[in-house]
Amino acid sequence: MPAPVPPGPGAVLVERLQASPYRLSDSVRASALWLAILDGPLDPREFHEVGLALTHEPEGVPLHDVADALAAEPLSPALTKLFRFLRGQRSPKRTESLLDLYVRVAAADGRIGEIERHALLFLSDLLGAPQTLLDERCEALLGIPFLPPADLSDPDGFADAEAAAMAREARARAHASDAGLAARESARRQDALRVLGLKPDATPIAIKAAWRRLARQFHPDRQPQGDAAALEAAAARFREVQAAWALLEDEARDA
Repeated sequence: MPAPVPPGPGAVLVERLQASPYRLSDSVRASALWLAILDGPLDPREFHEVGLALTHEPEGVPLHDVADALAAEPLSPALTKLFRFLRGQRSPKRTESLLDLYVRVAAADGRIGEIERHALLFLSDLLGAPQTLLDERCEALLGIPFLPPADLSDPDGFADAEAAAMAREARARAHASDAGLAARESARRQDALRVLGLKPDATPIAIKAAWRRLARQFHPDRQPQGDAAALEAAAARFREVQAAWALLEDEARDA
């Protein structure tokens, strides 16, 4: 007979929440952490925002334990029991404050992802909130209206969401490419300034003066003609100076 499969982190968490003397407040905190973890690793700002909630209620289950269990199994089927319990405890007096908590947690890391938007709709429905309340609370807390997520049951909506995601990735790649190009250009400028013996903050006048001085110093016509090695070294140095000037000429042209 096979050995029984031990319960997963989500099931163990739900059992601990059910046994907690502060079951309601612990369950609210757990639902907020679940929202925060859905779009990736828990951000410290999200964790801090959850920690600020229900400060008048002690923790029956330590917040770090809740976060670790949810991070290990954010989509555990056992969490259904948590949400059923919260639905059974909903109260019109608490609806707005709990919705505010969820909105603040979702926005704490600086963005509200698509999956968080779906989760906010789910939690709003769980609280029995009117359809307009989520939009109102986003406007009041964040200064922006709630942007509904794509309807993934609609093929056109899914295609639009996929196209938007691809566009965001393309913009991110373009930004990274531009940043890389800027970094390479900056490095070439620094190298050119070092060739001219200048510091990064050199003025256009200083750049032009250094180029003229070094170009005269290392010009082949100004070198002793009897020493082939010295002539070649001076010629190489002259080419470096000219290459540096070619790179810096535009910013020093009017000096």
